[in-house]
Amino acid sequence: MKILLVTRESQSERRYGLGRSLLPIQLELESRGHATRYLCQTDLGNKSRRFLRFLHAWLVAPCKYLPGDTAYYELVWTFVERFNMGRLAAKVAATGGFTHVHCHDPIIAMGYRLFSFPGFNRKVCWGVSQHGFGTYAQAIHDDGVRLSTRVMGWLRKRERKILLAADWVISPTRSSLDQMARDLGVYPMPSEWHVVYHSRPQISRYAKEEARSLLGWDSQVIYVLGVGRLVPLKQFSLVVRACARLGCERPVRLVLAGEGEHISLQDCASKAGLEAGAVSFVVADEIGLYLSAADLYVSASSSESFGMANLEAMLAGTPSVCSAVGGVPEVVGYGAVLVPAELAALTDAMQMLLDDASFREGVAARGRLRGESWPDAAEITDQYEQIYLSVLAKKNRAI
Repeated sequence: MKILLVTRESQSERRYGLGRSLLPIQLELESRGHATRYLCQTDLGNKSRRFLRFLHAWLVAPCKYLPGDTAYYELVWTFVERFNMGRLAAKVAATGGFTHVHCHDPIIAMGYRLFSFPGFNRKVCWGVSQHGFGTYAQAIHDDGVRLSTRVMGWLRKRERKILLAADWVISPTRSSLDQMARDLGVYPMPSEWHVVYHSRPQISRYAKEEARSLLGWDSQVIYVLGVGRLVPLKQFSLVVRACARLGCERPVRLVLAGEGEHISLQDCASKAGLEAGAVSFVVADEIGLYLSAADLYVSASSSESFGMANLEAMLAGTPSVCSAVGGVPEVVGYGAVLVPAELAALTDAMQMLLDDASFREGVAARGRLRGESWPDAAEITDQYEQIYLSVLAKKNRAI
């Protein structure tokens, strides 16, 4: 097989995004003799980028006359960027002789279908992975692209159509797949729709003292760690406010490992009464070092289909508090303290872990056990390979 993996990520976004979960699968597929290519924003030339900016400006201009409470500027860019990746995928697949095109969101798949050569789709297997919780339209909205009810309905209709046409649809948790089917009104569940978890991540692990020494962290300070893009969906402002409410004898420092706009979070820390320097921001390639050094890992996301950082924290043996949203309970199980995504519950759980060493050690041990028992890249690749091969056999019989 020759498999084209297509995302809209930039190279920098791969640090915290799909690249982390897809790379082990890609390498495992190649070790089994399958050819693969990862197609993303870095494959675009400067000319293409300039044209996308021009096209976006041209398309968004008349949107000011449209009614409804929709962020058209961001929505149009979402479509332009992803449709173009679909166009590029169609071109690369046709010229490169790929047998499978795996689009990692449905809008890319729409673009792929639109720009494929006549008759080409009959020969190539193609499918979609849904990485948000529920529909992709809802994920866009949750990620900050405001959608009116009418626009949301329109997007869901298109999403439903493309998913029902796909040779396969994959979601990273059962709860997310079920939610998507409910949102799209699809019943019964098509046999081509599957749950395939992300594989167990590979992280470096250190003794706590060694990790703190390497990072230059103070041994007398309590360090709370959050990991992920600095976007509203992750609700890091809630973690900031929770840290401000903790009652600890030692000073508390919050470290947020992620890229994005952080001025608003600094303002939040100031308003919450945290002293200057109590919240810091880092970009970490080796997240295991930070997890090993931290006293506590906290995730307060309002929505997650899977939560890769949560699994990494458990695997590192870092006592963890996670909001019980989306697919998070399905992934963390007994390996973390699960709480509602609200301030009082989050603060209470953090305080309890910091005050009770025995409880903290028990949560860490259960998390490590949960992480170490998670399916590895070889096991997850078995599932991908089975899906790809069965679709290919079905396609060949139909031609």
